[in-house]
Amino acid sequence: MTQKKQHRSLRDAFGQFATGITVVTTIDKSGKPIGLTANSFASVSLEPALVSWCVDKSSTRFSEFSEAEYFSISVLTSEQEGISNLFASRSWDDTVFSDVQWYKGHNDVPQLPNCMARFHCKTEHVYEGGDHLIIVGAIEEYDNDEEYAEQAPLLFLRGKYRSVL
Repeated sequence: MTQKKQHRSLRDAFGQFATGITVVTTIDKSGKPIGLTANSFASVSLEPALVSWCVDKSSTRFSEFSEAEYFSISVLTSEQEGISNLFASRSWDDTVFSDVQWYKGHNDVPQLPNCMARFHCKTEHVYEGGDHLIIVGAIEEYDNDEEYAEQAPLLFLRGKYRSVL
């Protein structure tokens, strides 16, 4: 099997596991908002409160996220597929925040409204993880909006968006 076929096969196998969709946001050194779509979010610990996510080393926003002191993770609802697509396809674009509602939140990190939950984090650990960097954040604040918690989550399974409920 060629390496390309092996990668596709492994990616397809990973795709059998449904993941939630998030947008991770931070600010760069000049104070500009940046963000990208990530489905690698995971809870790590309740005490202390920690979460993790992974950023691809080939991402155009790799250096900003690998050096970020603070970041936020917004858990998307099934009605926010457009936001997921926007940050997936235009994460490199400095004008992406012109096309979405947002506001400054904890530590001036950009926040997206109408999400199921938001985690406001300080980078606690950064680990090498092959072609990705694993970022562990200490949760300083979080929002669990009950109005949106009843909506269906945006999921990714077998290469497509899905939802439940």
